Amino acid sequence: MPTAGRPTDTAAGDRARSATSADVARHAGVSRATVSHVLNGQVERFLPETVDKVRQAAAELGYVRSAAGRALAMGRSDFVILVAPPTTLTNLQDIVDLVSGDLEKLGFTVVVHVSRAESAQVTSTRLHNLVEALRPAGLVDLGSLSEDELLKFQHTGCPVISPTIGTGGPRTARDDLNASIGRVQARHLHRRGYREIVYAFEAGHRDATWGRERMGGVMDVCERRGLTKPAYFDVPLEPGGARAALAAVLRGRVTPLGIACYSDEVAVALVFGAASTGVHVPRDVGIIGTYSGPVGQIVSPRLTSVYVDLRVSLSGIRTAIAETYGGILPPVLPAEARVISVVEGETA
Repeated sequence: MPTAGRPTDTAAGDRARSATSADVARHAGVSRATVSHVLNGQVERFLPETVDKVRQAAAELGYVRSAAGRALAMGRSDFVILVAPPTTLTNLQDIVDLVSGDLEKLGFTVVVHVSRAESAQVTSTRLHNLVEALRPAGLVDLGSLSEDELLKFQHTGCPVISPTIGTGGPRTARDDLNASIGRVQARHLHRRGYREIVYAFEAGHRDATWGRERMGGVMDVCERRGLTKPAYFDVPLEPGGARAALAAVLRGRVTPLGIACYSDEVAVALVFGAASTGVHVPRDVGIIGTYSGPVGQIVSPRLTSVYVDLRVSLSGIRTAIAETYGGILPPVLPAEARVISVVEGETA
């Protein structure tokens, strides 16, 4: 007679311990060698349905390959380098947490390397030295490296995952998520009746990669809609500096001005700068931020901002990580899921 609470069937027993490659092979109806090849990304010799069957079996059983085994098979360490662009945005931590969480579940140790905007050559040299020293199991780029740089790393045998290039070669053009943010900002301001639009950087961070790409999106919309080429200016994150920056950009202008901001922090600084100088928001100045952080939603007037759904924007990278290292694929998102949307506030 079975003891209460003790599993009596094989499936339940399998769930009571960690799944092995043998379990995956049995579940998929293939050999262990096939499982090893497929989960190591060596899929060229197999039919697509076989590859899908193995990956599905691994996902259903919750199978996670050991980092040590992968590193031994690849002749590399169990480190993965996560390359982040220079930015002051607070949501970078959210991005890093999401991607590194996937890698750590696979048993990897994540090393975060932040590029330096002021010296691309120094950044490239430091990263090459880091790759040579660690012999990482992979490099995950969040959009700071050029396609040429990524190809160089790939030619060393290091698996590379990026919006620009995949582990098998070039994938797509440079991911234009940030340019799309700028385009959404500019289109929203134009729909609200602003015929002149400018871009506001955070002072001291004009070289931030994502900021330059967003300004490019603003410029694109203005050009397509026959608007004046947008000027840009720097906003210090302190009352006197923000007030002076706003006064300078408004000098000589008689029409309402739309301002697309690098971040919510820049937008909030301008909102307070306007309030202290008698400039009415949104009648005289329309302001739209980026990333819809909580601070912008509790100030008055409540900030209009752009929201980016990280589950959607990072789904490609997270899927590539799972496919490269044999992890569990991220949840399939609804077809109508939007990467970027405007959070309506009271400032634009």
